[in-house]
Amino acid sequence: MKKTLGLLIMALGLSACTSAGQSNPVVSAIWQKVKPGARAAAREEDAIAAARPPIVVTFKKIKDTGLAIVRARVGDDTKGVMLYARSVNDDYVTYASQLQQTMTLRGSLITASRAIGYDMLAMRSDPIDPVARPTPPEAWPTKLRRDYRFAGDTPGGRLISVECRFTKGPAFELALLDKTFDTTIMQGECAGDGVKFTNIHFVQVDGQILRSAQWLGPDQGMVEIDILEPYTP
Repeated sequence: MKKTLGLLIMALGLSACTSAGQSNPVVSAIWQKVKPGARAAAREEDAIAAARPPIVVTFKKIKDTGLAIVRARVGDDTKGVMLYARSVNDDYVTYASQLQQTMTLRGSLITASRAIGYDMLAMRSDPIDPVARPTPPEAWPTKLRRDYRFAGDTPGGRLISVECRFTKGPAFELALLDKTFDTTIMQGECAGDGVKFTNIHFVQVDGQILRSAQWLGPDQGMVEIDILEPYTP
């Protein structure tokens, strides 16, 4: 932040005054932020903000919003970003964050993403895909095909087709927000067109997926998503 602000001040420095000798209002506003006294005040404000009790998100608060909500985490991010359902096209629901990052889900299956790392343009899978619709763990198919499409050197982009094989893992007590849930770990090992990855899903007995680690592409890797309030038509 200091480096960026410094470059901005340097860029605007030559235009700090108008031809009439008056101060440039933009530069003046920046100076109010960086002058010595203001820096001390900013540090004091940061300390006060840090001392405030953290905001605790609960399932009741999620339910009270009346919105379908998912949370996504990428890389070393531990807090994640909340995305809210904004549009529906058949069984495809697009979620957006306050920063207009978007993720499109079919059930719990990510089929597109934007501004969350590298973009996934689209993904299509078999109609029986158990991540796309609630499927009890014992009813998951053994394998299926998925086609991922990313930006490329042609108008059609880059297509990566993989075959995914599913295996049932152990039971797992998942802690999510202020509750715990009994789940089964389902693993999907996918390979094809020079890529190989493993998706992990925490599935309830009725087939609802609460948490997933899903592949977003060769440049992005994995994203972890929590289905905090699923979309219900």
